[in-house]
Amino acid sequence: MLSLAPRKAAIADESYELSVAKTGIRITAAGAAGAFYALQTLFQLLPPEFEHAAPVYGVAWEVPCVRIQDAPRFSWRGCTWMSEGILRKEIRGEYIDLISRYKFNVFHWHLTEDQGWRIEIKKYPKLTTVGSWRKETMGDGQPHGGFYTQDEIREVVAYARNRFVTIVPEIEMPGHSTAALASYPELSCTGGPFESRQGGGCSTTFTAPG
Repeated sequence: MLSLAPRKAAIADESYELSVAKTGIRITAAGAAGAFYALQTLFQLLPPEFEHAAPVYGVAWEVPCVRIQDAPRFSWRGCTWMSEGILRKEIRGEYIDLISRYKFNVFHWHLTEDQGWRIEIKKYPKLTTVGSWRKETMGDGQPHGGFYTQDEIREVVAYARNRFVTIVPEIEMPGHSTAALASYPELSCTGGPFESRQGGGCSTTFTAPG
C-alpha cells in the first residue's frame, strides 16, 4: 500500500517510511520522489538475484519485516561523468538508473573537454564537425569522436527527470577549451592552430576578450 503524507515544512519531498509486515508492505511518502526512493530501498531488501537480467527460478522472493524512516541529509547528492569519450544514450541511461537506485539526485554532466566537444550547438557547427574529433588517443592511431544532438540531450534529460535526477551540464570557458579553439581558432589570443587534445589530462587555453 502506498500513501502520500500531508506535506509539512520539516519533511522533504524525498523522505519516506517503509513498513514491511507479515500482512503486507506499506510506503508512506511526502512526495513522489520519496515514494520512488522507498521502492529503491524495497528492491535492495530483496534477494540479490533480483538484479539478474534473465529469469531466475527457485528463489524465495521475500523481504524481512522491517520499519525504515528515511530522509536525505543533503539536498544535492551528485555524481559526475567526464566527456573525454563519447557514450551511447543506452549506457547513459544505465548510469542514471544506477545512481538513482542509490538515491543520488544530481547528474553533473561534462559535455566539453580538451579531448572533444560533445554537445550540438547549431549556431556553431564546427564545434561538432571539427571539435568533437581527435586524430588519436594516447598514440593508438585511431581517430575518435562523436557528439550528442540536441534531441538526444533532451531524451537523456527527460529520462533522468523520470527518475528524480536533475542534470547539471558543464560547458567550460575559457579553460579546457582546446577542442572549441580547434574549431574556431580566431577566438583565441594567438590565432592557433589548435587540435583536440589526444592524451589525458586538461589544458587551460585563454580566449581573447570580447
